[in-house]
Amino acid sequence: MLNINRPNITNLAQSTLTLVRFKRQSTQANQLNASTQKIVNQLSVLSASRKQPQLLKLCNEDLIKHRTIMNAWKLIQRKKFQRQQHQLDLQYKSIRNAMEDLKQTSPALYEMANAKSKLRFTTFPIEMRVPTDYPPTKPWVHAYSPKK
Repeated sequence: MLNINRPNITNLAQSTLTLVRFKRQSTQANQLNASTQKIVNQLSVLSASRKQPQLLKLCNEDLIKHRTIMNAWKLIQRKKFQRQQHQLDLQYKSIRNAMEDLKQTSPALYEMANAKSKLRFTTFPIEMRVPTDYPPTKPWVHAYSPKK
């Protein structure tokens, strides 16, 4: 249980102490007005890059080991990406060949397969709430009809 002492404050300039988890903290120092807090937040966002930890200074042997491991990891990642890209290229070639065969054998079916739908949002009405895993704050509108 937290022990919090809250004395009556009659004067805002009066500095009071608050006991939070058995630490003495000045309430005057922790409270900033809204504009000052906004400036502090903006500066903390701007200086976020400076808050990153400094690079470790490694000896030459450790640096060589680190670079070797990183190069091996990059090589593995590059080969993995190239395999995926090659697989996608084969799939795209197969799709193009199938479409060319369809175009030559049945132009009518080819046109139907490539026809653009005039309805843009056929699966879910854009005006409705996006489906999520959580219940909505407003109940479902059962009498919904799309705008015309």
